[in-house]
Amino acid sequence: MIYSPGNAAKQWIFEELDAHFKHQGGMIFDLCCGTGQLWKSFLETHPGVRYQGIDFDNAAIQKAQHHFQPVGDRVTFLAGDAQAKHSIQADIATAFSAIEHVLDRKAFLQTVFDSLVPGGKAYLNYDAGHFRSHDIKERVMVPVSQLLAYFGYEQSYMKKVDDRLFRQQAQAIGFQIIETRKHNMSGLKRFMRGKNLEAVQAWYTFEERMGKLYSPEDLDVAFLSTTLVLRKP
Repeated sequence: MIYSPGNAAKQWIFEELDAHFKHQGGMIFDLCCGTGQLWKSFLETHPGVRYQGIDFDNAAIQKAQHHFQPVGDRVTFLAGDAQAKHSIQADIATAFSAIEHVLDRKAFLQTVFDSLVPGGKAYLNYDAGHFRSHDIKERVMVPVSQLLAYFGYEQSYMKKVDDRLFRQQAQAIGFQIIETRKHNMSGLKRFMRGKNLEAVQAWYTFEERMGKLYSPEDLDVAFLSTTLVLRKP
């Protein structure tokens, strides 16, 4: 099933979660969840899954709470800081297109680690598009956002994620590295926007094959999205 028709990274994560929860229930903790709209299809088709999303954006959380109200208590959204401890024990933690906007990544990783049960897995996804854009305004916003964060305004923060450093930070927290995946080939993702599901599936199959043929380091130059998969021992 295609859960995310416009993003190969998100689709791959949902397929991983589908395999994990196919014959069992469990808890998902989604950090930097926004309005949670991309979870709609997955949660509808996995009624045994409980979900909690957090985001510092109060307006986004209010929209999420309103939209998912008919689902009941198994789906909850809270306004909160992903860099602070939360009293939750989840089987899976996720973060979509998020890490490049996280100021304190060590604190974020500690939050994820503390929120998982032993043996729990995390799928932490981040993008490079902001830092490779040909749009001058977007490129200028990168250093500006970092300066604003220095003065306490973190809402627009952007900083490129160094794959190796981020893995090292995760290992220092206590995580085991499962794998690093690259997705969303530059140009192809934009071309596929609005295409029919048959074309989208062909795109996803192509990227899956590329991931088996080449290392993440080889693919990094051509792919815009990265997912780090971690396990808590």
